[in-house]
Amino acid sequence: MAERIMHISLRADYGGAPNYMDVMANNLSDSYELYFACPEDKPYFEKWKSNPRIKQVFVLPHRKFSVKFLLRLSSFIRENKIKLIQSNGKGAGVYGRLLKLTNPRLKIIHAYRGVHIQKYNLLQKYLYLFYERLMLSLTDKVINVSIGEREICIGHRILTRAKSVQIYNGIPAIQPKRTPQLSEKYKGKFVIATLSRFDYAKNMESMIRIAEKCKSEKEILFVLIGDGEDKASLEQKSRELGLNNIDFVGFKNKEQISEYLSNTDLYLSTSRWEGLPFALIEASSMKIPIVASDVVGNNEVCKNEINGFLFPSENEEIAKEKILKIKNDSELKALLGENSRKVFENSFTVEKMVKNHQELYHSLLV
Repeated sequence: MAERIMHISLRADYGGAPNYMDVMANNLSDSYELYFACPEDKPYFEKWKSNPRIKQVFVLPHRKFSVKFLLRLSSFIRENKIKLIQSNGKGAGVYGRLLKLTNPRLKIIHAYRGVHIQKYNLLQKYLYLFYERLMLSLTDKVINVSIGEREICIGHRILTRAKSVQIYNGIPAIQPKRTPQLSEKYKGKFVIATLSRFDYAKNMESMIRIAEKCKSEKEILFVLIGDGEDKASLEQKSRELGLNNIDFVGFKNKEQISEYLSNTDLYLSTSRWEGLPFALIEASSMKIPIVASDVVGNNEVCKNEINGFLFPSENEEIAKEKILKIKNDSELKALLGENSRKVFENSFTVEKMVKNHQELYHSLLV
């Protein structure tokens, strides 16, 4: 009989946790019967409801904790004889760990998917760390998506090595999809792309400053794929600086990723912090050299001087230097691209990720 497990996320829009859950839903062994709990967000909620590999989807509020929904979810878990819960992300972790109080026999796995405390003030940081230390007692295992994330957690004493399992995110390799429209639009350009939320963590202001430093390089075009709370202000800043080397293309659907990355010469990340960035993994799967801020997560996908270059966060001058080094050396660009694919195949395939999860589930359920 298949073991019944549930994944929880408080997002079902485009983002790291929903992307990960979708990959797991489509690749996990049939020896597991899969349940999801998530909000009614587009695009994944409807996809998961109609996915035959997912037995049932329980509706939770978007990025909000509710005692009423916790109790309903607890009853749902008992009724369906679910044995293991995996919460994905900070908000989902509140539900996931508290379920242990109402269902003590449940096995609880929590995946941080990034420990983001850099923006917290001193009091907020203290309260968050205190909360995580309490919650650890209700957690059987914690999945760290990067080695750097694990070391941060252990350093802040919110995790022990005994409870930590480090599993890299894995994705299906992105298949090239060149379209005549984009090929013509970017003809003669050295395209530097980024796929990102436009928010504080992703530090897109640094991207604008790098573009400003590169404005005399007429071939270079920065293609910014994504949306978010800072997008309007970044577009305004770009206009004020008179930058005509930036193309804000927004974000419509996942097919857009392949179309734009197929026309990309270099992938750039300016993040202040990451868990483990899906976008860098997607770029590496398509043989794209990477220039990235030297922060947790980034520095485990971008191997310095192997498949790209790291630069100190917010040091735009060094970022420009690394970009031009790749742009002006076609042999180096080709070598870094080939190495990007090797990095992907060695660490970030779906097969490796799913195998490691199934071994973890088995170890807890036997």
